[in-house]
Amino acid sequence: MPLTEPLHETNRTDDDQLPKGTDSPYVKIYGPEAATAYKHDAGIEALMPKLCHADYYTEPSIQELAAKEIAEPGFCCRVRDLVVGRHGYGSIKFYGETNVRQLDLESIIQFNNREVIVYSDDSKKPPVGQGLNKPAEVTILNVKCMNKRTGQQYTEGPKVDKYKEMLTQKTQEQGAEFISFDPIKGEWKFKVIHFSCYEFLVDTDM
Repeated sequence: MPLTEPLHETNRTDDDQLPKGTDSPYVKIYGPEAATAYKHDAGIEALMPKLCHADYYTEPSIQELAAKEIAEPGFCCRVRDLVVGRHGYGSIKFYGETNVRQLDLESIIQFNNREVIVYSDDSKKPPVGQGLNKPAEVTILNVKCMNKRTGQQYTEGPKVDKYKEMLTQKTQEQGAEFISFDPIKGEWKFKVIHFSCYEFLVDTDM
């Protein structure tokens, strides 16, 4: 089920459904609180970050960002600890305040199996500290210590310890800081200072 639905205008003719003293068009924001109609502040939809893939998500959600931007103009210029993720693959939490206005998130961030790429196109990469090229916490899923021959997953013991050492070394080699490895969940976490040269891809078999 898509977590985000594109904002769209709806022209209503039933005056009883409209707040008094207002006219259409409206932008309908779909969120956990149920569908709520907000008066269309010109340009709100155009300001929202682009993220159309159903399995990608943001925290706050696109709907929540739109609602906040309407209630507090300029909110999307200073979103604190923004999270962008893909269900079943991983997520990135960007530390501090981030300007998400008109960001094409789906072209900037790519989650593949045990891999995350940010700004794959060097020509579109902003200087360090700008855009999403900033300090962040990265979580990659499906990183499991496996037996190649039998398909068995190791969750403890010497093989897991060795695997964790390998992940720690791989993290440090790319100038990042290892945070943790959960062998049961298959979850690898690390911190990066920026994304100018990071591409994490790991072979999970032992």
